[in-house]
Amino acid sequence: MRVLRLLVGVLAVVLGLVGCTDQPSTEEPTDTMSVTGAFGRAPIVSFDVPLPLTEGEAKVIVEGEGRELAADQPALLALTAYDGDDGAVLEDRGAGEARTLLLTPDDVGEDLYDVLVGATEGSRLLVTQPISAEDGDRMLVLVIDVLPTSAQGEAVAPPEGSPTVTVGADGAPVITLPDAEPPSSLEVIPLIRGEGDQVRPGQEVTLQYTAVTWPGGEVYDSTWAAGALPRTVAIDDTFPGLRDGLIDQRVGSRVLLIVPPALGAGTHTLVMVVDILATAGGDGEVVVPSPATTE
Repeated sequence: MRVLRLLVGVLAVVLGLVGCTDQPSTEEPTDTMSVTGAFGRAPIVSFDVPLPLTEGEAKVIVEGEGRELAADQPALLALTAYDGDDGAVLEDRGAGEARTLLLTPDDVGEDLYDVLVGATEGSRLLVTQPISAEDGDRMLVLVIDVLPTSAQGEAVAPPEGSPTVTVGADGAPVITLPDAEPPSSLEVIPLIRGEGDQVRPGQEVTLQYTAVTWPGGEVYDSTWAAGALPRTVAIDDTFPGLRDGLIDQRVGSRVLLIVPPALGAGTHTLVMVVDILATAGGDGEVVVPSPATTE
C-alpha cells in the first residue's frame, strides 16, 4: 500500500511540471469503472463510491504504438489520482501533470515498476490499489498516461547546406556539420513538425536535446546521454538563442537551432537538435502531443 502513495507524492513534489494536449477523447469501460478524456489530459473516471477494499490491479485501457519503456530508461508520465471513497480528484497530487523520471524500482516503487516496464508510449493505464490513510484504509485509483519522449509529427526536409541530422540506434539524434563556417545569426530549422500548441512566453518546456559545438562537433550537452532525463526549463530564463528559437514552435516538434556565441555559450556556435515534448504554465492549459494509439 505504501508504494503507490510514494509514487504519487514523489511525482507531485520532486519532479518538474510539463504539459498536455487537446486530442480526441478515449473511453473504455473497465468493469465498474469508465475512463473518459483526451490522452495526456486529466481524465474523468466514473465509478460507484465508495470502492470496496480489494487487491491492487493494473489494466491497459488504451495501448499505444510507441517505444516500449525499459528498465533504467527515461519515462514521461501524466498521472491523475482519485480517492476511492468519494471519487474526488487528488488535486494536490498534480492532477494530469506530466513528469520525467528514470524507470527504476526506487523512483516508481516495486509494484508500478512491474506495471510500467514494457508499457508502450501512447498507452493509458488504470491502476487501483488499497492504501492506508489517517482516517482508515481506502482505495486509490490512478490513471497513468505514458507520454512520448521524442518528437511526434511530420518530417520536414531541411535546406541544403544545413547540418545533417540522423537518428542513432538508441533513437538519439546525431549531428554532422558541413565543411563551412557557421552562420553569424540565429537559424531555426524545423525537422519534425508537431501538432501541439505553440510554445509561449512564461511557460515551462520539457525538452530532449543534443548540442554540439561548431566548429569541432564536440558534444556540449545532451539529455540523450546515459542516465540523463528530458529536461524542463523556464523558457523566459534560458539563454536567448534557445528561447527565441523555441517560442511559437509547436509541441511535438523537432527543431534544429544554430545559435551564435552571443546568443548562447559565449565562446562558440552551438548546433542543437531540440525535441519539444510538453509545456506547462503560461496563460493556457498544459499540452503534450498524442501519438497514434490503438484501443
